[in-house]
Amino acid sequence: MDMRTGRPDRIWRLGGSKARWIFYLIVVLGIAAWKFVPRPWKPARVVETQHYVIESTATQEQTEQIGRVAEMLYTAYSNRFGTLPTFQKQHAKLKVRLYKDRKEFRWVNPNLGWAEAFYRTPYCRAYYSDKEINPYHWMLHEATHQLNAEVAHLKLAKWLEEGLAEYLSTSRIRDGQLMIGRIDPQTYPVWWIDDMATGTNLEACFGNGSVIPLRAIILNSGGPSMNQNFNLYYLHWWTLTHYLFEEPKFRDASLKLMEHGGALDAFEKDIGPVDSILAGWFRHVRTIKAAVDGHDSKFLKTGELPVEE
Repeated sequence: MDMRTGRPDRIWRLGGSKARWIFYLIVVLGIAAWKFVPRPWKPARVVETQHYVIESTATQEQTEQIGRVAEMLYTAYSNRFGTLPTFQKQHAKLKVRLYKDRKEFRWVNPNLGWAEAFYRTPYCRAYYSDKEINPYHWMLHEATHQLNAEVAHLKLAKWLEEGLAEYLSTSRIRDGQLMIGRIDPQTYPVWWIDDMATGTNLEACFGNGSVIPLRAIILNSGGPSMNQNFNLYYLHWWTLTHYLFEEPKFRDASLKLMEHGGALDAFEKDIGPVDSILAGWFRHVRTIKAAVDGHDSKFLKTGELPVEE
């Protein structure tokens, strides 16, 4: 005798529908995990320096080199910014994960987009870029973010956070020291400088889009699309920071600006009205362009810019 009724059949069909949705959800989550979730990684070695612990799959020699450069950064940063009231000399060792190459870096850390290194508490993550003349500038950029967060305990506007990272990561290493402000043309974003300030007249550059209004840079609002002008934004953040920290009349004020965070109100309090620095900053940009593109022997040797007229 068939004891089945319509109700159990309906329950079975409902259960099948739920199972299909669960299956689809698992598939979607699997794809998302493959695309976004970091993959397992085990360092081949751990190298410790005075201020850093470096987990690495790069060679011993490469890892030790990165350790030396990281300490150069630490020393230069401390010497320049150690008087900030939030700077802490006593802290745990800073953590670095160094990958043997770009392929491994991007495999372990998927969906990075444009990033060639990144800092996410507590690790500065980078790879050893042996195909570049300067194999550590990406690391220096992210390690500066790490110093800002874990040593100086700064809360900075985007332009100043990124600008400081570029200010240090574009600096030359000479005689075992990071020479802050001495420009290394073999670093990002210096190699894109031809895209910026393509004319000799500031208004013309505003018109052709090769210069973004500084108010929009400082506010991080009102400028062109970041996605379509990515390098141009980094050039602005870097050159504005380089100008303020290298121009003698702004040296003390720039430290106050760091302390106060770099937002528009702090900028106009510590530096002055945005429009008041436009001409000087634009001349500075043009000086950088001429030095990078030209044949100034002193700049080629030291990275020191010629005196602006």
